[in-house]
Amino acid sequence: MSMYHNENEEHWSDHAICRGADPDLFFPIGYSAPVLKAQEDAAKAICANCPVKAECLSWALQVGEPDGVWGGTTPEERRYLRRTSDAPVRKPLPVIVVRGDASESEHASAA
Repeated sequence: MSMYHNENEEHWSDHAICRGADPDLFFPIGYSAPVLKAQEDAAKAICANCPVKAECLSWALQVGEPDGVWGGTTPEERRYLRRTSDAPVRKPLPVIVVRGDASESEHASAA
């Protein structure tokens, strides 16, 4: 099973109605609580009619998306959902070893 999306396969995001919307709408930056709330509400209104809202939310919960409105939820709402037993288990990201990360003894044995 490939981790990468096959170009010929459909993905849930292909059907998301937010695809044509301004991305800034889904990553609100408010300088006051009422402004931030209005921006979140506008994004959630789009999500409310989306046919892939559940898939979007599931993805955001699985990867631990920390920012933006995904599946009709704010980051705070997703943190709450992740704490409940109904939330999908987060998938750990793969460990990537970069040159220079190994300890001194590993460097010495490699030489």
